[in-house]
Amino acid sequence: MAHTFQAMQTLAVILLFLFGNAVVAEDILINDESLNTGEFLENGPYRFIMQADCNLVLYVNTTRALWSSRTNGRGTSCRATLQNNGNLVVLSGSDVVWTSNTAVGANNYRLIVQGDGNVVIYGAAMWATNTVQSNRRLL
Repeated sequence: MAHTFQAMQTLAVILLFLFGNAVVAEDILINDESLNTGEFLENGPYRFIMQADCNLVLYVNTTRALWSSRTNGRGTSCRATLQNNGNLVVLSGSDVVWTSNTAVGANNYRLIVQGDGNVVIYGAAMWATNTVQSNRRLL
């Protein structure tokens, strides 16, 4: 019985560490917004959180990790920032410890935690035929 109490107490400390003092955001980040340590985006059962161990993790039902940046222990006071070039980065101070490698150029981007459990960066058009027609009468 003492072991059960001790295990529950340990679990409570871990959950408090992971989720206790977090600031709840909506389900979206826009250009130059960040998730600081303990902050998260949430949509239904999905939570995208910047943990104190510098790992950016997507959880379902706050307990099962679906994805992580695998950056635990690689920095301190980390933050995840959506840059105005479409790149999502995890920073420790000014050092980049992880990147989504999605930089395309300056534009308006948004990162959304979708209701289907997918986290997606939307923004700039990636390709075009460049055949925009003017309002002039075509010959």
